[in-house]
Amino acid sequence: MATPKQLERQIKLEREQIDGGIHKLRKNTKDLEEKSYASASIYGCTSIEELMPKLVGSINEGRSRLKKGQAGRHFKEINTYLDGIESEAIALITLKITFDRVFSKDASQKLAHKLFDAIGAGLEAECQLRHYEETVPGIYNWIKKTYWHEASGTQQKYTNVKTKMGHFDVKTWKPWGQNIRRQIGSNFLDKLTNATSWFDKRPVRAAKHSTYAVVPTDEFIERRDEILAIAELFSPLLWPMLVEPNPWDRFDNNRPGGYLTNRIMKGHKMVRRGNGTIIQGEKPVEFLNQIQRVGYRINPIVLDVAEELERRQISVGKFIPIIELEKPPKPPDIDSNEEALKVWKKESTRVSNENARAMKKACRTRQTMEAARRFKKEPRYYIPWSFDYRGRTYPIPSFLTPQDTDFGKALILFEK
Repeated sequence: MATPKQLERQIKLEREQIDGGIHKLRKNTKDLEEKSYASASIYGCTSIEELMPKLVGSINEGRSRLKKGQAGRHFKEINTYLDGIESEAIALITLKITFDRVFSKDASQKLAHKLFDAIGAGLEAECQLRHYEETVPGIYNWIKKTYWHEASGTQQKYTNVKTKMGHFDVKTWKPWGQNIRRQIGSNFLDKLTNATSWFDKRPVRAAKHSTYAVVPTDEFIERRDEILAIAELFSPLLWPMLVEPNPWDRFDNNRPGGYLTNRIMKGHKMVRRGNGTIIQGEKPVEFLNQIQRVGYRINPIVLDVAEELERRQISVGKFIPIIELEKPPKPPDIDSNEEALKVWKKESTRVSNENARAMKKACRTRQTMEAARRFKKEPRYYIPWSFDYRGRTYPIPSFLTPQDTDFGKALILFEK
């Protein structure tokens, strides 16, 4: 039985988990907007998924009218450039670029002519990559295998292909030109704004002339806030507990077991994705509550070794620390020596790619080490568990559990 002081510590810990999860969600959203990458945010992904069928339907309708000779001269010309690309791909690129730019912190990104250019350029890049894949598949696949990696962005991949095709003197692609790109971008942005009431055009004064910017409407701002508010309910960090978890009730799947704070349990029922009306058997629920009473502690020896490996930047099995390579110094004659400039750029790119790849691979290890340091001085901790819809048992916390990675499992011991 937990003492009042222990319960107070646990509630304080859960509040930290709630605040930490909200802070992490908001920071991630802000960072994505500052990088003009709002399409990857919670509200961006959710909204794009909802808008996709509408925009695809509008594009397909235009193509259907084209076959009947009713689409008009402008769409007929546009379709000749996009004949080999699916409506779904066109819609996704249009939506992604629109969300990236409309919600960017850089106001100039929202200007209509820049948005037209960006959508047109994105569609041309997709068509160009497909063209190379069809006409020179050997070179294209070699570039993908050699220069693309998991940390590369879409623009970097396109630049890699475009640059290397130039090195091989492949000149089979005829550039569209700015006028065509702008016409194509304008057409599909109009289809998007006509398909939804989430975006509006607002007159603005540019440097030399008046234009307009594409901005979200009040309706969408309200919807975005709703999406983020719902996301915050499911955002608490999932750590082990300092006291025994609340027992589950077999007669009520919706009664929160596990964590003490109801807010953390918003997204965690006894049966994940299960039918809440089904009453579970006595033995399974008894088993679930029994394993929740098992105490664990951090293995200090393994943690000390892990911290030393982290300091030395040494990887062992599933333990992958951040390995930061130093960028090469600029050659003293970089302004006059083209060969030295070329070598330096190539090496700098390689180091940047390696660091980006290492940062991504080290994500799980960093989070595990953070959790281990948080609980290393605790004499014991507990793990809340739940079933999935098939009856399999899984821990609710993300770290320091018997179902963690090899490194994560090596960090824990049973309480003595």
